[in-house]
Amino acid sequence: MDPAPGNHLQAVKIELNRLEAYRRRTYFVVLALTVAIMMLSWAFREQSDSFITIAYPVFSVIITALGFAFWRRSLQLRTMEITLVAVVGTMILSRLAWHFAVGDPLGEHLLLLTGGHYWAVGIMIVGGFIALGFRGGMVTGFATLLFSGALTTQEVSQCFLAAGDHCQNWVYLLRIHLFLTVLLVLTSAGTLLRERSWSAFARAETLHHWANTDPLCGLANRRGADRFLSAEAAQADRYQRPLTIILIDIDEFKSINDDYGHEVGDAVIREFAAILSKTVREVDLAARWGGDEFLVATPGVDLRSARHAAQRCRRAIERAPIAGVSVTATVGIAEYLPGQGIEDAISRADAMLYRAKAAGRNRVITEACELV
Repeated sequence: MDPAPGNHLQAVKIELNRLEAYRRRTYFVVLALTVAIMMLSWAFREQSDSFITIAYPVFSVIITALGFAFWRRSLQLRTMEITLVAVVGTMILSRLAWHFAVGDPLGEHLLLLTGGHYWAVGIMIVGGFIALGFRGGMVTGFATLLFSGALTTQEVSQCFLAAGDHCQNWVYLLRIHLFLTVLLVLTSAGTLLRERSWSAFARAETLHHWANTDPLCGLANRRGADRFLSAEAAQADRYQRPLTIILIDIDEFKSINDDYGHEVGDAVIREFAAILSKTVREVDLAARWGGDEFLVATPGVDLRSARHAAQRCRRAIERAPIAGVSVTATVGIAEYLPGQGIEDAISRADAMLYRAKAAGRNRVITEACELV
């Protein structure tokens, strides 16, 4: 069942907050695992490996602080994501540069590079797309490949100069970089597809929202109300639960427009709708049914309870001026009868509304013809 259009934006905000919380938890777990890997490497390092000996503890402290910031939500998520990619990328690429510039000759540490460190480069490429999206991922991915390719080209050139045709290491390194390129292409395609799908979904949701929402007051419009009522009537038929229709009319609204102007009239509509939204439950529907007429649908509420709720709403409207104008409202209520159709309930509520107007306005009347 579609949510009431008036609650649509709130539902979207809640979902976005959930997604942000999920991303933060994911990054926190990744950072914790990264620190664990570095500490494990440091504990079982070769004493001659000065990079692990010196750099890994420093990066571990930085990443731990970053994880703490994620946990405390000290910075905006986007800022944290950029910082995360920068720190982890610096660590991975500086380790790669150390292998080529300071480490053992290429032939002696090729297995270590192909079996371990280039996987970290691949993870960085994928992580860049996850954290930064398509554009940011493409920038970091290409930069990573170019940096790695430049290091590899320099090392292979030295190998050819030293060993000539006997230098076969370039084949393995070429395969690795082709693999990383394929990984970049596939990840970028998946990220682009995800972003465009999300964009199309967001546009569809926006169109759906505005197609079912009154632009003046932000409540559901008649179309949105019809969708909600049809769905709730089906639920009432299936589960035999009550559904009450409340029609509310602003008294003498034409006189307000004539005496104060349409700008004040529009302000009255907006503030009236705001009061109505505050007095109904989240599961209820509040809609602008016509020019100065509003509809409230209360699933699971019988006629008596709906009457008391309508009376509270009427008193709240009467209690204080709206847009500087004294405003009252007249209310008619009817209960949906399973199998009779929602239009029948609306028609009976409308009849009660006109009976209340004939009785003097500023009152609530139900099908029992009881004035309150």
